[in-house]
Amino acid sequence: MLNKREMADRLGVHEQTVDRWAKHGLIGAHFYNDHGWQLYEPPGPNTPAKHCSRWDRLVDRAAGLQTGLQNVGLELKEV
Repeated sequence: MLNKREMADRLGVHEQTVDRWAKHGLIGAHFYNDHGWQLYEPPGPNTPAKHCSRWDRLVDRAAGLQTGLQNVGLELKEV
C-alpha cells in the first residue's frame, strides 16, 4: 500500500489527481483511520494515464473502466 505522495510520484501526477482518481474508482484506495486518510493500492497493469480532464472526463473514464471489468467478469468496488 502506498500513501498519497508515493502514489502521485509513481503515477507522475499531482496528489489531488490521486484523490480524484480514487474518488472515481480509477485506482484502489482504502481508509485507514478516523481522519479520512487513505492508502492506495500499487498500480497494476491497467494503471490510468494522465489525460486532460476537460476532454476526457473522469466519469466517462470510470464508466469505461467499469464496462471493461464487467466484460472480463470483475467488478469495480466503490470507495
